[in-house]
Amino acid sequence: MAFLNSLLPILLGLNTALQLRAVISHLSTEFTATTVIAEINGIVVDESMVSFAISFFAFILCLSQGGSKGSGSTPTKSKKKAYKGKTIDVVIVGCGLPKRGMGWYHLTQLFEMDCASVAGVVEPFFASKKLCKSPPPSWDELATSLKDQGIPCTDSVSALPAFKKTTMCLIAGRTADNPALFKACVEHGAKIIYLEKPGAPSVAELQEMAKLAESKDVKVYLGYNKNVTPYVQKALDKSKSLKGDSHVEFCHNNSYKINELNECFTRNVEGMMKNMAIHELALLVSFFGVTVESISEFKVNTDKNVTESLTVWVPGTAMPNEKYITDFSRVGFTVTTKNNKSVSVRANRCGGNVSFASVKDASGAEVGKYEFPDEATQKKVEALCADDPDMMPYFFVQSDDYLELKDRVIMSALAGKEAEGVATIQIAIDALKLAEHCTEQLTNALK
Repeated sequence: MAFLNSLLPILLGLNTALQLRAVISHLSTEFTATTVIAEINGIVVDESMVSFAISFFAFILCLSQGGSKGSGSTPTKSKKKAYKGKTIDVVIVGCGLPKRGMGWYHLTQLFEMDCASVAGVVEPFFASKKLCKSPPPSWDELATSLKDQGIPCTDSVSALPAFKKTTMCLIAGRTADNPALFKACVEHGAKIIYLEKPGAPSVAELQEMAKLAESKDVKVYLGYNKNVTPYVQKALDKSKSLKGDSHVEFCHNNSYKINELNECFTRNVEGMMKNMAIHELALLVSFFGVTVESISEFKVNTDKNVTESLTVWVPGTAMPNEKYITDFSRVGFTVTTKNNKSVSVRANRCGGNVSFASVKDASGAEVGKYEFPDEATQKKVEALCADDPDMMPYFFVQSDDYLELKDRVIMSALAGKEAEGVATIQIAIDALKLAEHCTEQLTNALK
């Protein structure tokens, strides 16, 4: 396709030159009216015939480009082969802007999934004329595309047509908005909820959501993608293969610059443990049996190069009413359970793009280190980011995991089974409890 893209302007330029020469020939006596280029089987091929051929080829080329799948901001349904299997209706709740919102990225993948049928898109802010009087052009483009495909796009779940068949709501709103969005989905008749982490701002709210789901016989899964990501599974398998005790450390890095942390802290007001490191805490709950009740020892690495708390200015505020927010820029700690299992977690907002899981044997020697993304994936991601710099980089990095999670949830729903390896709402509750406990332990250790 890149070759065709470069060929088109060459053809158009050549055709323009031929047309210009014809005009000059017509106006000047110094030029002959027509130049014979070739004679094929008695047929004279002149400039006009060549110009017509180029125009026709350029026209066909334009049509082929228009029908190809681009990397624009509006997802469109691809022309898939006829699919005769079962499908499930999916509603995106909390879409966000194209190339920026997690809900939007889920939407693009759902359009590619044979087992899913997008039944609606809900965006509480950008689709609301009351809250957003002048939506960005990218949102208007998306809304128009959805309308053209017959997909309802509204600012609330209640504004959608009633769910006539088993429907999954994929909720990817702001953490603070998720409890209300969750309730609206359940009350509207959703039978499966795919909820983006951590699900709710507090344990109490998440517990209330779990009670509501149970009362309505609604299955709820959390989008903890690291539960299925290959580098974690490789580390877990390596740990299980070792004789005697072993120790696993999960390190989660972000690539923020230090001068970007005030925006990061403010946007993720729930804090690092509930926002960033919550993925690792879900791993601890899912695979190591770590809960607040099972902990026997919580040891913080107080080295400032490993664990640091910062207080930064909140963007948009100014004296005399300036505001500040405190959060961790990086953390490191080891948890030991009453069953004498230990596991470590490190997280660093400014640690770079590569996260990893390290496995050590009983002697403390590292016997395996599994990085994410690996070198090959990192090169691929860098190329994709360079080609589309407006896209959030982590969409490219974690794309396969997002797809795997949705596929497991949807296929399990169609089969009437539980989704294998996907975090349940109870795991999410335990992880959120653990996040609050970790925050308290880390804060006290740094005093």
